Amino acid sequence: MTLLRNSSSVILKNVAKLIQEKLPKERQDLVEAFSSRLFENMAKQDLEKRVDVDLYGAALSLFNVFNEAAENKPFIKVFNPERGVDGWQSDNTIVQIVVRDLPFLVDSVRMALNHHGITSHLLLHTPVKVNRDDKGFVEQFVDLKKGEASFTQTVFFIEIDRQSDSDKLKVLEQELASVLQDVSVAVDDWQPMQDKLAECIAEAAKAKTKDTDKRDTGIDFLKWVADHNFTLMGYREYKVAKVEGDTEISGNDDTSLGLMKNRQSTSRLLSTLSETGRAESTSDSILVLTKTDSKSTVHRPAYMDYIGIKRFDSKGKVIGEHRFIGLYGANFYNASIQDIPLLNEKLNNIMEASSFATGSHGYKALLNVLATYPRDELIQASEEHLAEVAMGVLQMQERDMTKLFVRKDAFDRYYSCMVFVRRERYNTQLRRESQQILSQAIGGSGEVEFTTYFSESPLARTHYIVRTNDQDLEINVKDIENNLIEAARTWDDKLSTALTKKFGGVKGKDLAAKYVKAFSRGYKEEVLPSTATVDISYLENLSDDNKLEMVFYRSQEAASKNDVRLSLYHKDEPIFLSDVLPILENFGLRVIGETPYAVATENGENWVMDFTMMLTSGDNSDFKKTQTLFQEAFANVWADRIENDGFNRLILGAKLSGREASVIRAYAKYMRQIGVTFSQAYIESTFDRYPEIAGKLVDLFVLKFKPGKNNEKKYEKAKEALFVDLDNVANLDDDRIIRLYITLMDATLRTNFYQKAADGTDKPYISFKLLPELIPEVPLPRPKFEIFVYSPRIEGVHLRGGKVARGGLRWSDRMEDFRTEVLGLVKAQQVKNTVIVPNG
Repeated sequence: MTLLRNSSSVILKNVAKLIQEKLPKERQDLVEAFSSRLFENMAKQDLEKRVDVDLYGAALSLFNVFNEAAENKPFIKVFNPERGVDGWQSDNTIVQIVVRDLPFLVDSVRMALNHHGITSHLLLHTPVKVNRDDKGFVEQFVDLKKGEASFTQTVFFIEIDRQSDSDKLKVLEQELASVLQDVSVAVDDWQPMQDKLAECIAEAAKAKTKDTDKRDTGIDFLKWVADHNFTLMGYREYKVAKVEGDTEISGNDDTSLGLMKNRQSTSRLLSTLSETGRAESTSDSILVLTKTDSKSTVHRPAYMDYIGIKRFDSKGKVIGEHRFIGLYGANFYNASIQDIPLLNEKLNNIMEASSFATGSHGYKALLNVLATYPRDELIQASEEHLAEVAMGVLQMQERDMTKLFVRKDAFDRYYSCMVFVRRERYNTQLRRESQQILSQAIGGSGEVEFTTYFSESPLARTHYIVRTNDQDLEINVKDIENNLIEAARTWDDKLSTALTKKFGGVKGKDLAAKYVKAFSRGYKEEVLPSTATVDISYLENLSDDNKLEMVFYRSQEAASKNDVRLSLYHKDEPIFLSDVLPILENFGLRVIGETPYAVATENGENWVMDFTMMLTSGDNSDFKKTQTLFQEAFANVWADRIENDGFNRLILGAKLSGREASVIRAYAKYMRQIGVTFSQAYIESTFDRYPEIAGKLVDLFVLKFKPGKNNEKKYEKAKEALFVDLDNVANLDDDRIIRLYITLMDATLRTNFYQKAADGTDKPYISFKLLPELIPEVPLPRPKFEIFVYSPRIEGVHLRGGKVARGGLRWSDRMEDFRTEVLGLVKAQQVKNTVIVPNG
């Protein structure tokens, strides 16, 4: 046998070479023949990832198992191969199976793996014909298509996700054994079940029922089912008998076939069923068509179908039932309804009962709704329910509606919920929300199953199955439908409603028309429609004269009171992060995240900049005050009316207004001019450590200069209290800086701080009139009076030698020591004006 050696794959040729080199001659051909069958359908990309030694080890390991698996009992092994123990290794867990060749094996094994949430990385399977010797060992492999052999077996080699827990390996092994047992018993008993179905059909034809036409329709359906349109998996006979004022339904285990052999029957009293369940069980209809409450382990992972054929006595009374379980074949789902007995009669009855003339548009539309309806529903639902659904769907075809139709299983095991929405509204998120709504409303006992269907219709249909154990549950379909309608509403729908609610009918509709398509998908995913109305109100305030709006706030979801948000609204173009970030940091805000959103309307493109931040200092308990202080100060900084520096940290840290913080800033600027060695950054850091002292310095300033508040005694008392606070200042430099501020305030005679401009606003500059003789740090010569002027755009100093003095103006580019230059001019002027006394 040279199949491996003739392969086009280098890897397989190397495997063949290893077989020739490592195995005794009498085993070489058998192992190579087995390996060629195992690997012949392996994908090229899978082969390219393999190591020839490990592939050889895997093939030899499985052959050794196969060589001894001569019994019909399946061999299953789930393990993690190790080179030191098994002679080969794999990064994955390996599943080896040898089992007699049966239908449904591959699908059933896959289902078992999926049931445990396990992904298979490689699944090799092949039927093998083999002759074995008297001891059961492999003697010869036979061609699948031509030869006859004593054994036909299927081998599996599967690589799955690595399972390190030995208990999980054992559980998976047991699950696979159970599944293969189910496949075996279902296949072995298929012919007896087929024969039994034929007997039941003959028996049903003689049943004494009132409605013989309905009986004959049921028999036609059973004959169609028996014609290879139903995969029979289990059977059991049940009897119905009177017991102490009730009726008992009990199974006869001796009659069990297929999967029913593995499930012991239980008896049930008729009184324990719901009213519809009792009616279904005792009616003269020969068929009971529904779903079981367990999923198939064979062939398809679907809840098994249930076909019950009732038995009647000579008086037409139900005395028992032949119960078959299995799965409808592909023909049931693909064939025309007209070709399936029972379904075609339901269809004809509904169409005849409708008011549409045959061949009319309405008639064809109604027929299409029914023809494309789920087959399981067509067979289980009553004609009345199907007609109600079909007409309901027809009436909503061209309307933007969400509609719910609910059918309760006759035996109270599940609710079948059909939800129709406009197809443009359907998405994965809506489906998940709908599942949650239905589960909560019905009290689902497990995952809500769904199947979605799209056609040329403008509607999308999703069929949900919600299982429940509550027989007495009463649900309000209208309430559930209203919740689904709300879930189906898009973000744009909710925005329109929110705008109308907030701004009124006319304005709300105008704003909705303007903004409903203006926001990006990213914005809609992050921002609630109700929040968007706030953004819109600020965006509407933007104009060429007012290009910036803002809102500083704390969200309800904030983990702590120091978690804050800022939304900036800017006209025409985004705000660059490099421009705004330093401003925010100087306010003592740590920026955690920033998201820009473009808002494009017919009038142009505006921007929303959303910042997530943390306040690093200050008491944030009175957030309304914090919000007002920040927004006013930020607007002034942005407009260059307040400097962008570290003194702005006092606004949030000490709860000062931006202009009050400028008092601290102005004195610091003056300190620099009189030669104080502390830099502005160093002074800023002092007040970072002691923001409450900065606030008390401003209080001193207010007590001394504010009209109506100035009180010398209170000023002196507050100053003494401040000196006491200095005892808690540990750093000597900090102490010197704060004392210098007190000295400067003592030396200040007047200020324009409280004067208003002609338009009633604050003046854009602050000026102090000082007595330099009270300030030891002022360099000599000290003028009699000094006026220092500060603004973000310009600073200046006016030095006077007396109450009356000559003066002049001079511009200086020496930003940090222009006073020194001015003082030099004063000295020169003093020399120039000295009285000259002549000699002798």
